[in-house]
Amino acid sequence: MFKKSLQLSTVTLLVSAVAAWGASTGPARMQGIVTDSKKNPVAGAEVHITAKDGSNLQKIVRTDSNGQYGVSGLPVTDYEVVLFVNGQIKATLNNQHVFGNKPTQLDFKLTGAFSATLKKKHTHMVYVPAETGSNLSGRWVEVDDNSGAGAAGAESGEVSHLSGAAVRRMQTGQSGNSGGN
Repeated sequence: MFKKSLQLSTVTLLVSAVAAWGASTGPARMQGIVTDSKKNPVAGAEVHITAKDGSNLQKIVRTDSNGQYGVSGLPVTDYEVVLFVNGQIKATLNNQHVFGNKPTQLDFKLTGAFSATLKKKHTHMVYVPAETGSNLSGRWVEVDDNSGAGAAGAESGEVSHLSGAAVRRMQTGQSGNSGGN
């Protein structure tokens, strides 16, 4: 009885492995070119390809310096294709069918003011703790890396440095203007 169960388990595992291996490849090819509004190629754009047949097949490919991309070995089914440029979604195609006997050509022609040399704003988030004596929690503040302001002055752009004696006077409620830098 145990031997039959072991054989049945082995055969089931082998059939599942062959089905999973065979399902991830196929005869289809998807290719295309990504251009901006001035018909210049867009290099480094990401094309995300996801099968819609429930197989969880996902492929991500980047465009080359000529704006071209291509993916081979796709099963013949429907796909969702999403174009990302500089981390932003620029186009989405749902239920795009591919063919097994010829490459499927999917070109993206961007419209509007896109520039491959567009400088991205460099920011990061900084956690600012609650004020002393406050029952409110802290908050997250977006800080521009190029502004020169530190996290303490994220909202006003101003940073003040105090000596330890000035901080003690502030905490005890004493007046006096000496000790600041």
